[in-house]
Amino acid sequence: MTSPSQQPAYVLPSWLQGWEQFWFKPADPSVLGLVRISCGLVVLYVLAAYSFKLQDLMGEHAWHDLENRLQFVRDRPILSSPLDGGNSGWAPQPSNEAEQTYLNDYLDAWGERPPAPYPTSQAEAVYLNQFRFNFGMDLRINGIKPSVAMADKEYAARYTLKWKTPPKAYVLNEEEEEAVDTYISRHNQDPHGLYAKGAPIFSLWFHVLDSQAMAIVHGVILLVALLFTLGFCTRITSALLWFGSLSYIHRCQSILFGMDTMTNIVLLYLAISPCGSAYSVDRLIRKWWVRAKPGIVLAWYRFWKLPTPSALAPARPVPETPEPSVAANVAIRLLQIHVCIIYGMAGLSKLQGVSWWNGTALWMTVASYEFAPMQFGTYVKFLTFLGNYPILQEVFLTGGGLFTLTFEIGYLFLIWRPKLRWVFLAGAIILHAGIGLFMGLKTFSLIMLVMNMIFLRPEEVAWIMEKFADPMSLWRRSG
Repeated sequence: MTSPSQQPAYVLPSWLQGWEQFWFKPADPSVLGLVRISCGLVVLYVLAAYSFKLQDLMGEHAWHDLENRLQFVRDRPILSSPLDGGNSGWAPQPSNEAEQTYLNDYLDAWGERPPAPYPTSQAEAVYLNQFRFNFGMDLRINGIKPSVAMADKEYAARYTLKWKTPPKAYVLNEEEEEAVDTYISRHNQDPHGLYAKGAPIFSLWFHVLDSQAMAIVHGVILLVALLFTLGFCTRITSALLWFGSLSYIHRCQSILFGMDTMTNIVLLYLAISPCGSAYSVDRLIRKWWVRAKPGIVLAWYRFWKLPTPSALAPARPVPETPEPSVAANVAIRLLQIHVCIIYGMAGLSKLQGVSWWNGTALWMTVASYEFAPMQFGTYVKFLTFLGNYPILQEVFLTGGGLFTLTFEIGYLFLIWRPKLRWVFLAGAIILHAGIGLFMGLKTFSLIMLVMNMIFLRPEEVAWIMEKFADPMSLWRRSG
């Protein structure tokens, strides 16, 4: 426990002290140690699975070809839109008589306000009117200014005929026109209308291309994952593993699914947490150093034939239980809130789907050959049995749908209630066991259960680790 002298000094007013304690009261890092071990085991399994298809996934000529991937990284279109969410390109109120006359003529001819800007000459006004008559749209709808130069008029006509919309800007020469056409063909966006191009991402597999070098780097990342799971040099290995994990999904988006996203979320929060303070090699090393420091320091002085100091500062003692810290609490709270947001958004988004209202959503999953274990005859017999009893089928499907919605939406705010915490943790086990069984998403279900572990209390974590160390104790009777 933290002594009164170690309690943090709260700075917010008394009526906000509960909020401040929620974030900054020192917390036991034991749950972070359990999450680290569990997440590390999932990552080790996934990385080991990658080993058998490393070239097919990450190689230069993989399923997702490197050149195509780099082209996306360099040229991905990033769009911008008006902050008001609407069309802010209509012409403003006229500032002179010529603009008022043009506005009135345009309204009479086309029944709506013209886009900005107003034409600066009669020749531009005639050209704009002729363009709309020929192509059924105003030249300025994409923000381009009218030009009566022959080259610009010809380009606008070619562009509109080819892409069924006016250009966003004029080109200087044929090379630029060809580059614009190529970009639109690949990305379905005009490069002149972009906020930016490219994706600010990095992957080791953009640069490590030799098959032997790839095997070595992959082996190093596997080693880092093992060391992270064991809790060795955790501050370093946690950051390295997060970076390595990102390298895989940045290289091959074909393998980026829910499991990869959730794993990287957990790794990020573990990287900023003292997850090596509990159930780790780091903690064992600290305990060893307390005993060994005097002898090692004296041996060092003797080796260099230096005068032996009369007194040595003792190593900081390591308490029997992990020491609570503010850093642990901040990391725990961040992950807890993130889990709540994930479930809340998942549940609320389901309300937009008709199948969740009419009770058929689960059937699309349990009877899908893409996900469900249809290869097992027992499972097919189970579905047939349900189909033969419509009332039972309705209870199973509708009840399952209501359970999913209630769990995901309620989790957001009810998991914080002490009396309901275990109800929702048990619900998470049921939900993700069903997802693993009916959808085949086993690793996703595992990592989601790992995320739910963040709501365990220190004494519950200690019980789990005790049973993990001595599994036979589960079957022994007490007394």
